[in-house]
Amino acid sequence: MGSMDSLPVVHSQRSSTRDQVTRREWNDLPSELLPSIADRLGIIELLRFRGVCKDWNFASSTASAEIEALPNRDPWFLLYGENNNSQCTLVTESGKQYIITIPEMDGATCLASSQGWLLLYREGLIFFFCPFSRARIDLPVPTKFPPMGISDHVAVFSTPPTSQDCVVCIICRTNKTDDLELYVIHRGATSWTKHKLSSFPNKIECAAYHNGVFYYFDNTDLMVCFSIKDRSISLGKVRYVKSPNERCIPLKFISNVEKEDMKKRLDLELGDVSTCGTTVSCLKADKMVPYENRANAKGAGTRRPKGVWFQPRFHQIDKMLSW
Repeated sequence: MGSMDSLPVVHSQRSSTRDQVTRREWNDLPSELLPSIADRLGIIELLRFRGVCKDWNFASSTASAEIEALPNRDPWFLLYGENNNSQCTLVTESGKQYIITIPEMDGATCLASSQGWLLLYREGLIFFFCPFSRARIDLPVPTKFPPMGISDHVAVFSTPPTSQDCVVCIICRTNKTDDLELYVIHRGATSWTKHKLSSFPNKIECAAYHNGVFYYFDNTDLMVCFSIKDRSISLGKVRYVKSPNERCIPLKFISNVEKEDMKKRLDLELGDVSTCGTTVSCLKADKMVPYENRANAKGAGTRRPKGVWFQPRFHQIDKMLSW
């Protein structure tokens, strides 16, 4: 169980007319009632619930805010990395904004986002991270891994990092060439394996996993496929099905209209923000939200803001859990 000091600090950016309320003692609530209350809370409410006192924090030790995990929900957005501090802006599906302090996001770059877990690169380290519970799982660092800022890095993982069969695959471009390198690691392994694909000049914009294969898509109809079983890398071409009866991979790209509508509803002006995409869970076919890598338009000494689309989850893990 994490201590109360380890929880992120959340402040609403919008004032409330209910700031002044009648005070009362809450510690007389039956202890057996507290966990059932915590299980019915959304993430923001759960964070506040856990910050009331040690008893409430303990009572919510198994809560996961599953109310946010329903399918067909637009992802939330986290803006981070600006002005060299750990202060982030959290934007919910409804467009409500919060200031949230997350030290782990200071100086970090998000490589992947899936099911509430972020895969971060920070100060030479790679680790899974949940921005709400601050649960963290460290991974071995690849040998001679190209540093951030030199190449585009896009990653995807097969299952949550707590699963025994989790596999991580990071694709990046080698410096000053059109070659791509893939770095792959299975849970329990102590080192990464590297695979190379020559002459692929296009930028990778989306990533997904399905049935033992990692897929990386460019902005045309080309895709790079990596099979876990065969340990092989190949090129393919996207073919869109015209009938639900056709055999296909249950994935689809989010449309430009949907993406712009998402930004509008969340009141986001992303500008030159580099954004990590995600895959949104849907009932019939998951939607891929693209990565958007922007050139650094900021001056020297000023850190460019970054952002990540992610599905809100509250993951709690044993501190002793290892990769």
